[in-house]
Amino acid sequence: WRNPDGTGRFFRKPALKLASWGPPKRTRFAWACAKIDSVLAVLFDQSFPKMPASIAEMMMVLARKIAVLAALLLGCNPLMVHAQAAPDEPEALWPEQDEDQGRRFFEAEDPYTIVNSARGLSAHRPSYVHPLSWSPDLAGGNYELLFQLSAKQRLFNSQFYFAYTQRSFWQLYNKAESSPFRETNYNPEVFYRFPPRRVNFGGWGVDVGFDHESNGRSQPESRSWNRVFAAAYRPVGKELFYVKGWWRVPERAKRSPEDPRGDDNPDISDFYGYTELHYQRQLDAGKQLLSVMLRGNPATGRGAVELSWSLPAAGRYAFLGVQLWHGYGESLIDYNQETTRLGIGIWLTR
Repeated sequence: WRNPDGTGRFFRKPALKLASWGPPKRTRFAWACAKIDSVLAVLFDQSFPKMPASIAEMMMVLARKIAVLAALLLGCNPLMVHAQAAPDEPEALWPEQDEDQGRRFFEAEDPYTIVNSARGLSAHRPSYVHPLSWSPDLAGGNYELLFQLSAKQRLFNSQFYFAYTQRSFWQLYNKAESSPFRETNYNPEVFYRFPPRRVNFGGWGVDVGFDHESNGRSQPESRSWNRVFAAAYRPVGKELFYVKGWWRVPERAKRSPEDPRGDDNPDISDFYGYTELHYQRQLDAGKQLLSVMLRGNPATGRGAVELSWSLPAAGRYAFLGVQLWHGYGESLIDYNQETTRLGIGIWLTR
């Protein structure tokens, strides 16, 4: 409860007191995150001593969120408090910044993840796990596990951002081949954001930046490209319109199929095109979210469509959803293959 004198501090209501386990005056969530962080810090320091601090922090936040989600799915609510007798005088519960630190990655300041402008580390694109993902176009079985993790870091308290997205296709159910990872795509990017309030274009915001995407493989299965992009977006009430266009940075032709310096995929623009459109619509007072992505190349008649629908679960710390994909470019290794996929799973951010 916020103090009515306007100081911004939070106070415990007289009838509320934290459960007996864990330090007093802190929520179970904050206490659990502190314990998780201490363990993760040791693990990352020992396993990845040369990892940049910003990447380590991003991975720790993602790992923390997965740990809390697991606790929720097991029936342990880290936010639960119960009523007990409490002193008559008001007692400080937690500073506002501590609550923000615990929740900022779960609930963006803007309800649309891709355009939120939270301070520090925040969600970027949707992060999800699809334990059950079906496609008739796969080799080695029609089922696999698909997951995507994405976050962005605001740099120097400015409108510059560094973002990273990773998408993996894991053939978990292909026991005949020892459950291999079929493909993983790595997508770092840096961009500058002009929020809608700072751009006089009828309420539109603009992102301008550079991104790299690759699958980290050696020849002849290596796939990669670099792009300079600009994206315009406009959140209007329960709707978001987001249009992204790009120019591919040209690369020289390969001298041989095994040449590591040449263009791995010279015709990728024939399948991806140069523009993609995102539309998101909140339903049921913002609880449900419907998302549509369209992209393509009109000159070649090739492109892709993605439909997603999700609704809250586990106290809005996760979402249950369904995703349908049809078209080209679901992954870099299959950029020139038409794919249809239906996935069901859990969204960490959407």
